[in-house]
Amino acid sequence: MPEQYSLTLAIIALVSAAVFIFGLVQLARMLRRRNEIIGELGYLGVLLISGGNLLNAIGKLLAATNGHESVWLNNSLLFLSAPGFVCLAWALWQASRNDSNVLTAGSVWLLPLFFNGGLLALTAALKMVKGGQTWLKLLLFVATVASVAAFVQLAQSALKLQNQFLAVMFILSLGMSLAMAFRGNDGTQVAEWAQQISSLISRTVFAFSAFKLSRLAAVKM
Repeated sequence: MPEQYSLTLAIIALVSAAVFIFGLVQLARMLRRRNEIIGELGYLGVLLISGGNLLNAIGKLLAATNGHESVWLNNSLLFLSAPGFVCLAWALWQASRNDSNVLTAGSVWLLPLFFNGGLLALTAALKMVKGGQTWLKLLLFVATVASVAAFVQLAQSALKLQNQFLAVMFILSLGMSLAMAFRGNDGTQVAEWAQQISSLISRTVFAFSAFKLSRLAAVKM
């Protein structure tokens, strides 16, 4: 993060987070219509991802207003988003099954709970034993894999509903997000501006696509 983080960048980050959360809520509502148990898992995933993004945006706002950078607010993005995307990706996969209407709570909740519990334990162990950025790299890896799985399933859902345009939009949003993640940020104002603008565009595409997919799925039910 730049030493002098601008207020404009912080506001863009908040708007970007709000747009992203709007799209996530649309997905959770779609999953809830499909199956109540799957919907509850979807809402948990959305809550975790939204919390991480919102706390991260608040951290940037605080850095812009008082110059104080909060490490735990910055790290909350990965700490909450990784298990959140695991829950969301698993919920989307369960909803895509033909027998999703007869699934039990155990079959829906057991795997993500055990996986996230193990992830939390491993993250804590790496932080205590190795320190440094190793535990953050683990969370980044999990969040990346789970988010890719979620977006691919969203594209497949759009294709099942015979809407190729939405499928392309989900893949486009995913591609932009991955490009930003792999490009990194050298901490300059220019890099931060590029990252925030790209993030806002990517999340706007995602939110639009999620809203349209939710509406389309409701009509086809």
